[in-house]
Amino acid sequence: MPHKDAVTQQFDRTAESYRTSAVHAQGSDLALFARHAQAARPQRALDVGCGAGHAAYAVAPFCAGIDAADASEAMLAVVADEARRRGLAHLRTVCAHVEQLPYPDRSVDLVTCRYSAHHWADLGAGLREIHRVLRQGGLFLVTDSAGADDALTDTHMQTVEILRDRTHVRSYRLPEWEEALRQHGFTVETSERMRVRLTFADWVARAQTPADRVTIIRDILTEAPAEVRSRLDVQNDGSFLLDVVTLVARA
Repeated sequence: MPHKDAVTQQFDRTAESYRTSAVHAQGSDLALFARHAQAARPQRALDVGCGAGHAAYAVAPFCAGIDAADASEAMLAVVADEARRRGLAHLRTVCAHVEQLPYPDRSVDLVTCRYSAHHWADLGAGLREIHRVLRQGGLFLVTDSAGADDALTDTHMQTVEILRDRTHVRSYRLPEWEEALRQHGFTVETSERMRVRLTFADWVARAQTPADRVTIIRDILTEAPAEVRSRLDVQNDGSFLLDVVTLVARA
């Protein structure tokens, strides 16, 4: 099936698991997002590829209005339910792909995007659309899994990522992110790296990875060269460290 349909199908199946996922519900980047939103006090904010909405919840208290956009209706149902529970009456959900955002040019003050971009078939198309809807000087806050700087580790990680979740496209290295943002009209203000410990059993369960693929992923991590296992800090239970980047940019 087309990639867009595969993404929607995948996250319709797994939506509820992202509400309580510690990796998605926590993180120093959420506090950074909140600080920037508090300083900017945007009239209109947009969380693109919102998933279970954790970035939207972080910035919502500082926004006059905020939309959480995703292609998965099941994800949006999770967000709507959680927004009601949190009393965020000014948060609304919108079904949309990042390549076709239903907003006029220069109509949004703040865009957030968290752990979504590695599913985009065309990173450039998504960045062009985000830049289009942001007002001049508007803020773009993005966090995503990152490619490893060395080719050997990067190859192993990209392989296990797509085996775990068929909708994975690519985790980009920090220099690739910075260059892509500049090419699409953004000015990068800050960028930072962090590492997140992924518990293997939770990681594959969240994506509902088929058992035969789980076995292959375990074999790849277990039999990886020593330098890859060291770089990823692979443990006996299969847990490892994921590289993550966060960037702050302006349109």
